[in-house]
Amino acid sequence: MDPIRVTIALPEDFPAILDVQRQSFLVHADKGLDTSIWTEETLEEITRDATEKTILVARDPAGAVLGSVRFQTIEGVVFVRKVNVRPDMKRHGVGRLLMLALEEHIPADAHKISLCTLLMTHENIPFFLRMGYRPETVLPDHYHHVDLLCFGKYPAKKNPA
Repeated sequence: MDPIRVTIALPEDFPAILDVQRQSFLVHADKGLDTSIWTEETLEEITRDATEKTILVARDPAGAVLGSVRFQTIEGVVFVRKVNVRPDMKRHGVGRLLMLALEEHIPADAHKISLCTLLMTHENIPFFLRMGYRPETVLPDHYHHVDLLCFGKYPAKKNPA
């Protein structure tokens, strides 16, 4: 069986990305979390987001979308957003492959990778720790009145091509 592959998303991938994102975040709705910011994103919104951010997509050998991640570099800091994996594919290495691919795509002069996760989604915390990210701050009562735990990772300098 061919391995999962990660590529830069194309506009035709956006509907499937939104579907996986919806599935991924809906599991948190039963915790009392307003998931609408993730579950109700429109095709127009992701298309606009893609003009500012790189979107990576993980696919199975048949081409089905398994997960995605978005990121943008501003003044040497890579801001990671909306890491998501289809619920039935969690703990199968999809998130790890997405994050490793993201790290390969960052600019050579990037000095930090920054991301935040919902503090209530405790299963994400050990994942980011295993990936080499370190907790840096808690943002209490952030958007939708949830607490975020923010992580940072300081990549080794790459030799410019």
